[in-house]
Amino acid sequence: MTSVQPFLVSVKHLFQMENHSAESTGAPLQMMALGLIILGAHLGGKLCQRLRLSEVTGQLVGGALVGPYALQLAGIISPAHAASYSRIVHGFHFFIFVFLSVVAFGIGEELHLSRLKKVGRAALTICLVQSAATWAAISTGFYFLARFDLLSSLLIGSIGIATAPAVTFVLMNQLRIEGRLRHVLGSLVVLDDLIEVIIFSLLLQVSLQHLHPETGGGVLLPVLWEVFMALLLGGLIYLVLRLLVRRHPGSLKGDEELPGETETGFLQRILAEHPSPSVEILLLVMGCVTLGAGASYFFHWPFLITATFAGFLVANLHSHAIFDSLKIDNIMPVLNLGFFALIGANIDLSGLTGRTALLAAIYVTARMLGKIIGTWGGCKLVGEEAKVTACLPRLMLPQAGVAAVEAVYAGTLLGRPEIPAIILPAIVFFEISGVYLVDRGLRRWRSWVAGEEEELKTARIGKGPQEAARRLLEYLHEDCVTLELQGKNKREVIEELVDVAIRKSGQHIDRAQALQVLGERERLAPTGFGHGVALPHCRLMGLDESVLVFGRHPRGIDFGGVDNKPSDIFLLMMTCARNPSEHLKLLSASAHIFGNEELRRRIRSLRSPAELIELLKELAG
Repeated sequence: MTSVQPFLVSVKHLFQMENHSAESTGAPLQMMALGLIILGAHLGGKLCQRLRLSEVTGQLVGGALVGPYALQLAGIISPAHAASYSRIVHGFHFFIFVFLSVVAFGIGEELHLSRLKKVGRAALTICLVQSAATWAAISTGFYFLARFDLLSSLLIGSIGIATAPAVTFVLMNQLRIEGRLRHVLGSLVVLDDLIEVIIFSLLLQVSLQHLHPETGGGVLLPVLWEVFMALLLGGLIYLVLRLLVRRHPGSLKGDEELPGETETGFLQRILAEHPSPSVEILLLVMGCVTLGAGASYFFHWPFLITATFAGFLVANLHSHAIFDSLKIDNIMPVLNLGFFALIGANIDLSGLTGRTALLAAIYVTARMLGKIIGTWGGCKLVGEEAKVTACLPRLMLPQAGVAAVEAVYAGTLLGRPEIPAIILPAIVFFEISGVYLVDRGLRRWRSWVAGEEEELKTARIGKGPQEAARRLLEYLHEDCVTLELQGKNKREVIEELVDVAIRKSGQHIDRAQALQVLGERERLAPTGFGHGVALPHCRLMGLDESVLVFGRHPRGIDFGGVDNKPSDIFLLMMTCARNPSEHLKLLSASAHIFGNEELRRRIRSLRSPAELIELLKELAG
């Protein structure tokens, strides 16, 4: 206890500097307040980790415990000093919106058209069902139980539709959740917030018309104008990133050809960056997205639409590799901690009266029922996988930045302070309980997937071609087999194989990134296996699962084999960078198959892609 007392005394005196001028104390107070919040959140996260709880929950609670409201409640600082501390904390609010903007940009990655074709229709149906259920549940509760007027009830209900994708995606990245759950959820939260922003903006405009009928004008046109301008700014962000981040589709050329990019302009040669994961790309993304989203927020346009649309354009029209920089392991945890620490430090329950507590409870209960029942019903309606249906409803519960901003915004414009007084305490509940439920849900999903992997491993006990053939059959399909490669050199053959993977695998593959990484691997060491076999391979961040493409060349190509013989049998392997063990297992399986002379002879005599699949099935037993 004696070691804690000096710390509390220091905190108490931190803001008791009345004898100093504001100019002399402003910067030091901001520095000390930021350090205090970061330390509190960090220690809270570590403590929760030791207790086997979510680190994010600990960061929220730790930030809240050293925030101005908790310190005042504990009697450590006076109300006057708490007010000063609160002003300092509010001065850090910009970082919350910077973080939300970058996360919204990253969500654009989930909106690649190839992924939307897989889950877009299902996600849209689920989103519409759960949005309608949530809106109806909250609006009904406030209209019949709280006796609010219909328009105010509908407005509060629309705020309840919003989710907090930042919380969910941070946890998904920490737990390394991939696959269908990630893509369904990614599409769902983006569509959810888009629908919510449109409904909220429309209802707010109608409310303003009722409040100031003398202003005249329509309702729909201003809302459409706001969304259009937000989309326009998102397009500008994309154009700037396209200028500053240059693709290298020719990275498979010989080393002597690489410097010859004289077609680019002077500015691009000076400023352009390589679209591989790097701090430089992260800084460019944060700078461009923050500038564009900040301008959108300044003009009261939906700034999250701006950032998300920019990400959508980058994912579909530029380099998917740009998003890899948002996943740099040694940087993102710092940004995550800062975000949740500041969210926690801003938790204020001082204005929670009995009436507002009751209304907040109505909001919390109605929103939970709407989200859970609506999401579950939507999943059942589209026939979603049982595991996704079991996990998805609780993942829709977190609510934070968007709802908080909209509540304060609506309360200010309409002169209705009760709106933020109701919404903000409810958001506190969803920040803490929602994070806990999301963490439990994602861990449940991961345990299921891990269990399936263990069963697969158990089923493959043994060595030799049988196990190897089974492993290759998991990812090699008939559509990804070509027996008539036409490339005249190594680069052209690899480009052919990558193009087959893009057309036939169903995976989203950034062609420029794939060719660049494959080229770097070839320059490091040729992938010629010997005996006329080559195994070009690489690991990519954006893949959901491994992709295999088999190719056969009628004449053979020099691939740098260990026996200096041309290669006529090729197996292209592209695996997820987050699963290095699978990459090694596929290489091992390929070596088992193509290292067998009899199997190579049979492969060279194949007359159709179907015969290769039948051969592997025969080997697999």
